[in-house]
Amino acid sequence: EALESNINKHFRAELLDRNKELIELSEGLQELNLTLQIVGKIKCCYDLMEESNEQLAAGKWFAAAQSLNRVFSLLREPCSQLNQADLKILPAIKTELVNQKHKLYQHLKQRWEASVRLRSDNRDGNISHTMCLSGGGAADDNQEQLAELVQALHATDLLDDVIGPFVQKLDSDFIQVMVTRPWSVVNPSNTEFTLTADTTSSNNKEEEEESDPIKVFGNLKLMLEFLHEHLNVALEREEEEAEAGTLLQRIGDKLSTGFCQSIIKEVLAPAVPSSVSLLSDYEDVLEATESFHNYVVAKGFLSESNVSLLNYARNVDALFANKICQDLLVEAREVMKEDMFLTEVVKPGTMEAAEDPLNQPVEDGLDLPIPPNFSLPEKTFQFPACAISKSTLKVLDLAKRGLEEAVLAKPFCSLRLFNTVRNVFELWCAVVPTYHKSSLDSLPQLAAIAHNSAMYLAHRLISLGFVYKQRLTAALTAADSSDNNSHHYHHAAASPTFIDIVPRLRQVGGEMMLSSMRLQRDAVVSTLAGMNSVGSERRLSSGVDQAVRQFLHQLKHLQKVWSPVLPTDIYYRCIGSLLNAGVEEIIQRILCLSDISAEVSGQYCSLLNQIVSKAPEFFTPVGKEEDATTATATLEAHVKKWNKFLELIFVLNSSLRVIQDRWGEGSGILAREFTADQVKQLIRAIFQNTERRAEVLSKIK
Repeated sequence: EALESNINKHFRAELLDRNKELIELSEGLQELNLTLQIVGKIKCCYDLMEESNEQLAAGKWFAAAQSLNRVFSLLREPCSQLNQADLKILPAIKTELVNQKHKLYQHLKQRWEASVRLRSDNRDGNISHTMCLSGGGAADDNQEQLAELVQALHATDLLDDVIGPFVQKLDSDFIQVMVTRPWSVVNPSNTEFTLTADTTSSNNKEEEEESDPIKVFGNLKLMLEFLHEHLNVALEREEEEAEAGTLLQRIGDKLSTGFCQSIIKEVLAPAVPSSVSLLSDYEDVLEATESFHNYVVAKGFLSESNVSLLNYARNVDALFANKICQDLLVEAREVMKEDMFLTEVVKPGTMEAAEDPLNQPVEDGLDLPIPPNFSLPEKTFQFPACAISKSTLKVLDLAKRGLEEAVLAKPFCSLRLFNTVRNVFELWCAVVPTYHKSSLDSLPQLAAIAHNSAMYLAHRLISLGFVYKQRLTAALTAADSSDNNSHHYHHAAASPTFIDIVPRLRQVGGEMMLSSMRLQRDAVVSTLAGMNSVGSERRLSSGVDQAVRQFLHQLKHLQKVWSPVLPTDIYYRCIGSLLNAGVEEIIQRILCLSDISAEVSGQYCSLLNQIVSKAPEFFTPVGKEEDATTATATLEAHVKKWNKFLELIFVLNSSLRVIQDRWGEGSGILAREFTADQVKQLIRAIFQNTERRAEVLSKIK
């Protein structure tokens, strides 16, 4: 026991001391391992940065970028059981690394700006755009140096930053100019690609032609070939597992949407034929488009999934229908906005006119049930002589052109064209009254021309459908039966007609004329308001005389502007309506007078007789001669209040006895025009209060 106690006493104390030493040695060994690891990382970072500097000086930019990237990777790897934030040397290393990387960035950007240059020149009217791609070294090493530069930019994440301005410039100065107008490509060299255009030869718009698709595709192929030769550089990194493609593919990804849209808008859309006869020529454009698409896909500029060019070019039937219908409506709208004062006189043709659609035979097996001995009047179905705007004739020619195209087109397009022609006349009803509204309101002659134009279109539409009935019905029926959703076209397909548009055109034409007539009537009423001027007991006010003279002057002016334009019967009705409104206003104002002296009554008769003497002249069309009897008869037929007006003058210039006889106990001529109260009012105003007047008043009832 004593021995065991002695051993425990001495050896246990020694064992504890040795265990403590072992722990201290283990901790020291761990510190040495961490120190060695840190020193090794620092040494590796130093060696990589030195290597990067040497590679940069040697022009190995991609390798320099990779070296710096490895330094960043090392610094991002944590050391076991050590907080790197406690190491004071690491911030210094990171600062140096950032400086190194900034230096590399600046160098790469400068090299890119020196190697990739796009410039524009304008010398003596000759515009040129030049693209220069060179690595900055010898001619044989240009492509290798440029590839080295691109890979370095990709490795340092600078590629998107530097190609952004390049892509914008490439699009604006090369792609857009090549698709919008003809350009010449100077033979590309190893490092330069140049476009030239002579602006002095394109100042004349008539000589400037639309872009030829085949030539545009040829120029674009030359440019893409140049880009493929220099920029088809594979983009790769050490840490990337999947391939990043090539620089040309990345440029294509940024440009593809706008590139395809520009070609469609500026090249393919104008190349779509605007006539059925030109459809065969479009096959060449389609072949060129397919060839171009295959080329750009093969070069990697477009992805295989991007088939927008092919889809557009192959959809020729819908494109043709859209274009021809759109062009027809646009041209019709522009024609409708033309000056309507440019007119042409149309006259009724003869019944034997072979070109008249109504006289063309219709092989439908139906004959009009006209009795054999019944003779039609000479002017049956004929439009009266009048002036219409030349723009109206252009609209009608456009409609006929559209129908001729519909006859030749495929059923689908034929149906759309037929309905577009119908829409042309609907458009006329909307555009003309709106676009020319201010002129129609202020110029009565223009309102008359617009009225005639609407009526002429309505007249022509009555027979227009019959002309194309046999040639259009089959095509429209085929199109209608092939489209289950074309229920709203069924009526048109069954029988191509424009009859349903005729009432609308007549309504619009009548409204334009009636609106102008209302303005003229209001002007007449406003003019005759001057008859309310109060004069003396012995003399009419000068305002009364001026009002009547102005009224006659207004009618004379309307005769000058309406008579050469309107059909004769329409002119009679219009001028007669305004004359009727004027004499009715005069009658009402005189009936409202409470006291008319003998002198004033005589002056009224003299003044109103001026209207009586001049009124027949308004019913003699300008340039025609008619005897007074015919003119007077026409006047009486179109002025309802004319006889009443004459009776008023008669009363103003007659005695009580004559008035009583004229009344004829309620059955005379005067009684047919005036009521008993109106006659009594005139008698009280004209004659003094005497027993004789009282006796006459008592007999008028």
